[in-house]
This record gives sequence, structure tokens and C-alpha cells, in this order.
Amino acid sequence: MSAKKQETIGYAAAVEELESILAVLERDDLDIDVLGPQVQRAAVLIRICRDRIAVARDDVEQIIVDLGSLAPATSAASRDEPTDEGEEPTEDLDESAED
Repeated sequence: MSAKKQETIGYAAAVEELESILAVLERDDLDIDVLGPQVQRAAVLIRICRDRIAVARDDVEQIIVDLGSLAPATSAASRDEPTDEGEEPTEDLDESAED
């Protein structure tokens, strides 16, 4: 299989191919001439899967960071809105303790 084909294989397809390789390797009548190339292909597929997982993890972490940076702005905006009774919200809750 060409290097370009290996790079474009998806995670699900790589896992499926790994499962088929594993099935071949677990057979009692395993052809020893197939062992080397199958294990090499499995190693390539495992690397592809790990890379895809790492990219997905980085993407999720970035999304979480982006969402976290939005939270304070949203909270501040909601504090500036009037309450249901039409009253203005208090700026500092500690001021009521000083009365």
C-alpha cells in the first residue's frame, strides 16, 4: 500500500483493518511468510490511529479552552442585564454586608 493511501485512511478503516490482521495472526494455520508484512502493516495502522487520536484530543482541548474563554464574557453580560422585577443588579455583593 502506498504512503499516500496510508495517510488518507480514516480511523475507522484503520481499526477495521487492524481487526482483520489480528484475526489472521490468531489463526492456528498462520503462514509464517505472512507474519512479517502483517505485523509491519499493523504497526503503521497503530501509528495512524494514535496520530488521529492525538489530533482529536488536541481539537477537543482547544474547543474547551475556547468555550472557557467565552464563559466570563457571557457571565459579565448577564450581570449587567436588569432583573425580572425591573431592578438594576447590584455591582458588589459585599456592599450590603457593610450596612
